[in-house]
Amino acid sequence: MKYLKKSFGKIILKTVLVLIFVFSFIRLVNFTIEFSEESIQMDFTAYYAAGKALNNGLSPYKNHVLGRWDLWDGINMFRHSRFLYPPLVANMFQSLAALPYIQAKYIWNFFNLTCLIICFIILIKIFGLNKDFNKILIAGILTFNFFPFITLLERGQVDCITFLLIVLGLMFLMKKEKCYFMSGLFFGIASLFKPYSLLLIPFLFIRKKYKVLYGYASGIILIIILTLSISGYDAVHNYITKELPRISKYHSSGTQEMRIPLEIIQTYLEMTPYSISIIDGRMYLTESISFNSKASFIRILQVLQLKTPLNFSNTTYSVIVFAIFLLMMTIFFKRTLNTETPLTEFIYWQVVLIIILLSSPYTWVMNLVWLMPVAFIIIKIFPQLFTDKKFVILALLIGGYLLLALPDNLLLTKDLPVLGEFFKTRYVISEFLILLSLTLYIKSFKPAIEGVQKA
Repeated sequence: MKYLKKSFGKIILKTVLVLIFVFSFIRLVNFTIEFSEESIQMDFTAYYAAGKALNNGLSPYKNHVLGRWDLWDGINMFRHSRFLYPPLVANMFQSLAALPYIQAKYIWNFFNLTCLIICFIILIKIFGLNKDFNKILIAGILTFNFFPFITLLERGQVDCITFLLIVLGLMFLMKKEKCYFMSGLFFGIASLFKPYSLLLIPFLFIRKKYKVLYGYASGIILIIILTLSISGYDAVHNYITKELPRISKYHSSGTQEMRIPLEIIQTYLEMTPYSISIIDGRMYLTESISFNSKASFIRILQVLQLKTPLNFSNTTYSVIVFAIFLLMMTIFFKRTLNTETPLTEFIYWQVVLIIILLSSPYTWVMNLVWLMPVAFIIIKIFPQLFTDKKFVILALLIGGYLLLALPDNLLLTKDLPVLGEFFKTRYVISEFLILLSLTLYIKSFKPAIEGVQKA
């Protein structure tokens, strides 16, 4: 009888998990369709406009609304475009930009969803969860409800590509040394979309991963060759000497002098109770969901600076913060990782990714898809932490993940006296909590534990 009750309980648990898993996936697919139909997708429209400008023989870094209103991205208020990436990325969007916007959106959004599923499968394999069906279901539920990815979908961001490249890089890094070149190659290609992934290089030097660095350099060389071959020297020279300094200083924003007269924009921007814009003759909401978007520690330092006589730039703070983190990691892990396991090796690089996100002045909630593996780490180490009574580490880790992964609503929280400020900084707080908990775990781990699979 006791055996029957136990078996019945397992069946009920598995059934409930399967239902939640299926519901979560269907909900994510519905979001993908909803955002494709209703949202302008602020980031994707910048990529699409850049590709469309190139298709018309124009610069992807200019706002052409004054001469060709059909090339406007539906959002931009400046004379320069909101496209921030190297010329080769604009070339990559030319094919999508040849399609009607609604079709391009569907393709892009389901491509992002496919990237997420591939990452999910790879992480299941890396962490060895494929041997436990319940853990696969739990990992899927956490992945498909991960709020940073939902915001990425809504904005149409490019970060799921970089996340896939980084996951592939980590997968090969977890394998034998002969695979290190491929690891570096994927990391190098990721830097095309997110230059801040270059901050992996100092940590690779510290860890003496020279074959990874060789692959990284090869990835960079490959990008340079493709850029010069496809985009041309003039486009590269213009980006490096003119566009990049502006982007570094203002990001997609700019000074008052850089703005287009408001009355011109109002001709094309529908002023209604809802914020609506038009692309290809179709109306879209400027945003389908509202959320606190900032996730950079540098932005907090910039706000705090306003109350002091200091006047440091974002770049200065970024360099200082990263240098401090790098020094602390070098000292803190000098001996610990001499007895590394594949699990602690992966966790170490997850910590490095958090440091990169905290150090970048332009980290947004969408970029936090880089922290999706934290869910898999929790599933993997929860039994050990619970058995060893490491409740502080467990509480920090789970608390940090919940702050990161749970839904947000800016419209509901922005006017709250105290909670409003908390929600503005929730993502930075979550990054620090996860960083602290994973660091403490590495320092306290037992070498005998079975960790991430190593091929």
